Amino acid sequence: MSNEPKTPPPYEEELQIASLAVQRASILTKAVQAEADKGSTSKPDASPVTIADFAAQAILTYAIHHHFPGDKFVAEESASSLRGDPVLAQRVWGLVSKHTGCETLVATPGSLDEMLYAIDAGGKGEGAENQRTWFLDPIDGTATFIRGQQYAVSVALVEDGEQKMGVVGYPNLAFESTSIREEVVDNNGYGMMLSAVKGQGAYKRRIAHSGLQPPERNLLRPWRRMEERIIFTESSVSLVNNREKHKLIRDMMLANPVVDLFSMQVKYAALAIGACNAMVRLPNDKDHRFPAWDHAGGMLIFEESGGKITDLYGRPFNYACGRRLTSNEGLVAAKSGLHLDLLRYSHHIYEMDK
Repeated sequence: MSNEPKTPPPYEEELQIASLAVQRASILTKAVQAEADKGSTSKPDASPVTIADFAAQAILTYAIHHHFPGDKFVAEESASSLRGDPVLAQRVWGLVSKHTGCETLVATPGSLDEMLYAIDAGGKGEGAENQRTWFLDPIDGTATFIRGQQYAVSVALVEDGEQKMGVVGYPNLAFESTSIREEVVDNNGYGMMLSAVKGQGAYKRRIAHSGLQPPERNLLRPWRRMEERIIFTESSVSLVNNREKHKLIRDMMLANPVVDLFSMQVKYAALAIGACNAMVRLPNDKDHRFPAWDHAGGMLIFEESGGKITDLYGRPFNYACGRRLTSNEGLVAAKSGLHLDLLRYSHHIYEMDK
């Protein structure tokens, strides 16, 4: 037998660092969610942002940049509002410097300036087609986060436009969950983390203060046409997607009920744990392209759990286009055996008024 050391699987170090960083950011955001004042303000597009969004992005970006300094970043938030509001910036810095955690591998900003630089590394990032890029969403679902409901903390690594590794924390989703509702939250722990490496399967673990917990394989049962109901996940408050067309697709496929969730990444969790088995995204504006950070990570986790995802023309998603998925139109996600039928119906409905 050879005594040569085993070659570690691809992306093992990236997965370790991302998982530790997501765990720390998840614990921080859950602590802020329990507070009455979450430091919420409005961005130029009228969407909310909180001190937890900024703090989590600083933790994620700084930790990953420390270990992989040559990589690029794309993230939702920028530090411009913090630079213009010293009081708010100090509140965020207080969070980042307080929640240092026990994981020595998770490097933390050492000053307010380092924190602002880390936030802007992603917030002003455009990615790079020929360079490794990390896509981050510090809180996906800020509106539901403010209400004490479901949200996600996500990280994904992309190379040559393809997702290679993803880690998403769900601080309000109990580890044993097989269903998801906005108002049913994990009050006894810190929720669940899902992760995947391309070609290596998907895994879940508990989020804990005491370090990374052992992972368990996350694998969906194959689609059984005669035994399994079609259950979609939707957002009843979405202004981006055509809810009438979505309902038409559900009616054509005799699908009912609907798992109503706001956060995109939480929808991917619902698919990955089997709380539902189908999702479509037909935008009202056919020129609309999805923000990349809303999908990176969760998309890969569902695929590695046994799902299939394409756009409305059957194309895989290309993450080499910067901050939005400009190469793709709409989205169709389902268990592998169901995807082709769902794609046919969705494409037909999408093309009806072209």
